[in-house]
Amino acid sequence: MSKKTSRHPSSDGYDPGRLFDALESQLGLRSDAALARALEVPTPLVKLMRSREIPVTPELLIRAEEVCGWSGRLLRDMMGDRRRKFRFDEVRDPELGEIISDIYDAAGPKKPC
Repeated sequence: MSKKTSRHPSSDGYDPGRLFDALESQLGLRSDAALARALEVPTPLVKLMRSREIPVTPELLIRAEEVCGWSGRLLRDMMGDRRRKFRFDEVRDPELGEIISDIYDAAGPKKPC
């Protein structure tokens, strides 16, 4: 399996691609689409986060913690987030909210189990 990591690596070590690669490996998945299905999020959301076009959201980290069992701190360390506290207001600007809502709207309703 080839590692996909981010297209836009950061000089400060922050790279959400490392997190997604580790999740795919832990869960035995082979693509971002499979990871998105496992996390129950639209595939474009994972792709945009991997490429750093939008930030990794607290909601996605919580879902990843539920699915793989790793702590939120470990998940954040994997992508290079070294902040001691995660502040929700740092990622919740109206424009980002609209982008994420549009992604979910485009994905359509979830199928009932």
